[in-house]
Amino acid sequence: MLVIWGLIFCLSFIFPFTSALAKPSTEILIEFKEIKKVNSYIFGHNTLAYDPCTYEGGKNCINHGQYTNFGAGQWDPILRKPNTVLVDLAKKIKVSVLRFPGGCGTHHYNWKKAIGPIEKRPMYKFGIDEFMELCKAIGAKPIITLSYFTGTCQDLADLVEYLNAPLGTNPNGGIAWAEVRAKNGHPEPYGVKWFEFGNEVWHGDHRKISAVDPREYARRYLKCRQLIKNVDPKVKLGAVIGESPYGLDWWGRTVLNIVKDKVDFVVIHIYRPGYRSNKNEIPAKELFKITLASPDQIKDILERIKKELKDLTGREIPIAITEYNGSFIQQKPVPYRHSLGNALFIADLLRVFITAEVPILCANYWQFSNSYWGLVYNPNYMKGRGKYYKRPNYYVFDLYANHFGDILLNTTVKSETYFQPGYRKILPSGILQKLSVSRSNDNKFLIKPVFRWLPSCVKLEKCFDYCLKLNFNCENKNMLGLFFYDEIQTKSNWLYSCEFEIKTENLSNFWFNIQVKDQNNKTIKTSRILKGNFDWTKVGFDFKTSEDMKLLKLMFFACSEENKIEGNIYIRNMKIEELGPAPQYGPTPYISAIASTNEKKDKIYIMVINKNLNEPMKTQIKINGFKFKPIVRAWILNGSSVDTTNEGCRERAKIHYKEVKINPKEGSFYFTFEPHSVTALELIKKED
Repeated sequence: MLVIWGLIFCLSFIFPFTSALAKPSTEILIEFKEIKKVNSYIFGHNTLAYDPCTYEGGKNCINHGQYTNFGAGQWDPILRKPNTVLVDLAKKIKVSVLRFPGGCGTHHYNWKKAIGPIEKRPMYKFGIDEFMELCKAIGAKPIITLSYFTGTCQDLADLVEYLNAPLGTNPNGGIAWAEVRAKNGHPEPYGVKWFEFGNEVWHGDHRKISAVDPREYARRYLKCRQLIKNVDPKVKLGAVIGESPYGLDWWGRTVLNIVKDKVDFVVIHIYRPGYRSNKNEIPAKELFKITLASPDQIKDILERIKKELKDLTGREIPIAITEYNGSFIQQKPVPYRHSLGNALFIADLLRVFITAEVPILCANYWQFSNSYWGLVYNPNYMKGRGKYYKRPNYYVFDLYANHFGDILLNTTVKSETYFQPGYRKILPSGILQKLSVSRSNDNKFLIKPVFRWLPSCVKLEKCFDYCLKLNFNCENKNMLGLFFYDEIQTKSNWLYSCEFEIKTENLSNFWFNIQVKDQNNKTIKTSRILKGNFDWTKVGFDFKTSEDMKLLKLMFFACSEENKIEGNIYIRNMKIEELGPAPQYGPTPYISAIASTNEKKDKIYIMVINKNLNEPMKTQIKINGFKFKPIVRAWILNGSSVDTTNEGCRERAKIHYKEVKINPKEGSFYFTFEPHSVTALELIKKED
């Protein structure tokens, strides 16, 4: 397969492209009719402020201050003010929301260490008040992630009181946090309205906790929410849920079945495609063909989540997408997360966030500066020298901020399409099949765990009918697989969920999970990796059967780095539930587009992403209800190839500008979009 891909994609293209190479097979039709206002909070970002040791842990962890003191470059700890260069870069792309203190670094973040005199917090010079000063300098609305694993509900309510209580009040008793804030130089309340209850809580704290029971999360959410509302009833607290290729995931559904309508908004994170290989296993063009098919799938997922939220809570619930990016966790041959291809993906995701019929509260790109994901970077920022460089992702926000309007217009696209095979959470595109939507009468059932094979070092005991205990005492074993049920019939291309409760005792240093396999022992889905000792915890996951899957097998799998697997594991109440037919997707259009106008309604802006990685696309653009001048202004983000990066402080991918004279006949004209490009067009109204 790799050889075939290599032969198919070995040719590269060199700019400039001429319109003679393109075929006029694509059409963009724009009706000069207002649909809705563009939500400016979609253009949010993340800042970093956590101590790396609170995330990484370990005896050898050293806090170098790149986040806690410098805010990944956004704060100057020497001058004690925001970094003016980064403030200007943020203001240029109209950063509307800033999230604090960062993703998984929130797990062990103690906000009470990040306030007070600087000399008493030498490694938290970029703390709560400094973050609020940064937001003010940029003109961004703050959203703050509360730690689920550190502190009590009272500690979280104390933070809200510190930020929002008027001087002279003390809503929850104890320390008068408004007075503490005043002593720290800010007597007026900050008035922060948006808070998240944890970050990706389902996966644990990256230390001792490997999974969190969604029932426990939901109960604690309700308890903390009430205490926080007692401090400030205007505060909105978001509940963490998860998304899957099919809508809400198992964890999110379980949470919402408990909190019901007592949720102010929900929080999801979106990353695609989940590619981690440094061995170039999938050539860049093929990888980005797959990735660029996912935004339209994500739009469908968001709309499914909207409906599920309404079904579960009885009302429309806002969705905060507080992290999103291209998920490329690799460096070779180039870091794709910083490539032109990822910029195309981000541009198309923003199109989806703007156009989806979904109540999006905000969307925050992960993340603004330096570190692993920053869209601007300066290798020497902690030394107080060097200059900042823009990665291709930055230019996407530049185009939307400076060459796109505030009012969305009705836009339809007809385009040539392509098929792609899918990868991880990206489903394949193909010919749509007609599926029966009937369900069986018994669509949720308990499984009696019956092991088909056990090694001699594992002893099995029954707790009761739907519970068993596994005692491991396996020397010279670093990997172990146990099949324990293999007669469950399934439908093809169908969605199921699997859930169970699990408890551990006296485990040695090994991890384990539950895997779903088909009749040919091909792995379909695995549960989260679980490790450590914990009391009964509910775990689950959703999965999709393949076209030829007839039976599913469940397998217990364990792996150790110490050639020893010891301890007790209890499993009970294992259930399989039939959810219904899996979503299907047809071929992906090469061209996607979105149009807008301004408040004066004297301009039209068109944002176009060309996903054809080999050829330019000559496109007819038709506009009804708006007469325009015979000049098109174009700002084009592109580079020599889809995997172009600006690493090494060289801007190989950037925006170039051109003007094109056109002859608008009956409100239409032709424009040729370069391959692998994002183009912003501007048309000016022609006066009668």
